[in-house]
Amino acid sequence: MIEAIEDLLKHWGEQHRKNGSAGGLGSTLGTILEYGGCAPRGGVYGTRELVAGAGPDHVAEEIEAALVAVGAAADGAALMTLARVRYRPGAGLDELSLAEQIDVLELGRGAGGRSAYFRLLERLHVRLEAELTARAERLKARRREAGRAGGKVRAASLRQAKAAHRARGVELFKGEKA
Repeated sequence: MIEAIEDLLKHWGEQHRKNGSAGGLGSTLGTILEYGGCAPRGGVYGTRELVAGAGPDHVAEEIEAALVAVGAAADGAALMTLARVRYRPGAGLDELSLAEQIDVLELGRGAGGRSAYFRLLERLHVRLEAELTARAERLKARRREAGRAGGKVRAASLRQAKAAHRARGVELFKGEKA
């Protein structure tokens, strides 16, 4: 088991239990009662992310996206079921015991089911770590490309501004002698 991935998945489950999915907003009255007034703001101005506790945070959304990508693989359905059963047991439900999780996943009974469960958990962690790393690399490459494109645009605008000011300066001071 990879501890960092375990912590991320626990955070993902907690965010979904507390805040639900980003598909809808909570009750205004419920928010006022929970916080004793307006909810604290979060997020960055101008971002598309929901603020004031409306929906999961950015980390949980990244985990969700990576889990969807892992779930699209050949045996991804079992991994997605494991993630939901282990980290998001459901609305109003207590966490399931290890034996109950093994039963839900239909991995068998006894030591065989237990070892199959932990092999599946290890596979989930390894694939999720690989997917999160790949997502981070893609984001880094997109930011690098955006920086290059932005740099080219800035350089072109500076060249154009210099040329425009140079031409304007010649026009303004045509008749004067220095």
